[in-house]
Amino acid sequence: MSRTSVVAVSRRGVALARTLVEGLEGGADLYLNRRFLDSKDNAEAFDLPVRPIVGKALSEYQAVVLFLPVGAAVRLIAPYLQDKHQDPAVVCVDDAGRFVVSLVSGHVGGADRLAEAVAGVLGATAVITSASHVTETLAVDLLGRELGWKLEAAPLLVTRASAAVVNGDPVGIYQSAGETNWWPVDCPLPDNLTIYDSLEALGDSPGSAALLVTDEINPFAGNRDALRQAFAGKNLILYRPRSLVAGMGCRRGVPLEELQQLLVDTLRDNNLSLSSLSCIATADLKQDEPGLLALAELYGVPLVCYSGDQLNAVFPPTPGEAAALISAAGKQTSNAQGLTPSEKAHALLGIWGVSEPAAILASGSESLLVPKHKGARATVAVARKKF
Repeated sequence: MSRTSVVAVSRRGVALARTLVEGLEGGADLYLNRRFLDSKDNAEAFDLPVRPIVGKALSEYQAVVLFLPVGAAVRLIAPYLQDKHQDPAVVCVDDAGRFVVSLVSGHVGGADRLAEAVAGVLGATAVITSASHVTETLAVDLLGRELGWKLEAAPLLVTRASAAVVNGDPVGIYQSAGETNWWPVDCPLPDNLTIYDSLEALGDSPGSAALLVTDEINPFAGNRDALRQAFAGKNLILYRPRSLVAGMGCRRGVPLEELQQLLVDTLRDNNLSLSSLSCIATADLKQDEPGLLALAELYGVPLVCYSGDQLNAVFPPTPGEAAALISAAGKQTSNAQGLTPSEKAHALLGIWGVSEPAAILASGSESLLVPKHKGARATVAVARKKF
């Protein structure tokens, strides 16, 4: 089933709907008034009244295109609406195909983008009234969404920060992790938005709203009472970029619960947010390990695998040099990257390590945030992605 449904009632609307479905990227499921159905249509036919079909579309699809007048569309969808975080994107198109109106969930749900896409196919004009869109400014609740960032803030704080942005009040931004291309390079940042180079500078900035992009659970951890106080009067919005890589190795048959506990504890103990996890990295020989596969699926991230040669290449270039890092007493010492080669792992698998080099490779970083941490039957290391 497509994520988008298209519903048309009139003869002209049905003709336009056919054109839209043919040209809309990603496709759509077509629902047409049986009276105007053609034998060639790949569509579900319905008989009037249209309300049951509209209810079906709203409950089963993420996006709905209605070929109806705005007034009729509003009356039909009103009983099904809950809030902007749950409602599907809804746009409506007039019978002449001149205007495409972003009706519901334009901002958060994506109806604004859908309206532009539909207008592009039909050669129509998109009608969008979202404040951040029409003023061409930053959308607080959408920042980084296309990059996979997660927003962490109470709805009231988001509303207040959004109002500050739209009203032209001073708003500060500081980023300590994640992609830096969250704003178009060919478009200047609005004058009331300022990017700061430290958390301290953000705390001292004017205005009541502050946007913080970080993978730290608590950005004020440690003895930072003065800094915490600086943010006391601000509406602080946190964004969690997908910036962390967890390298993991384990014995055969380690269950999901054990691996999950090791990962969660390690991130928490190092003040790192699980919401910023981008992938789990391991060795090729673990690519079918049920526990690791289930862990990646649980958090909705890929399991990235590397060959033994790739993992060994992260260590010094020759086995002799790697072995030299191990002391005569049998204790392990770290190399310049902070990696700890394992003589036991090399003897068993021909690999000097899994969790640490896998984290380095998947992150593109040159060092680890968290060196290898051992559980009973698994290891984990964490690196921050290099963007």
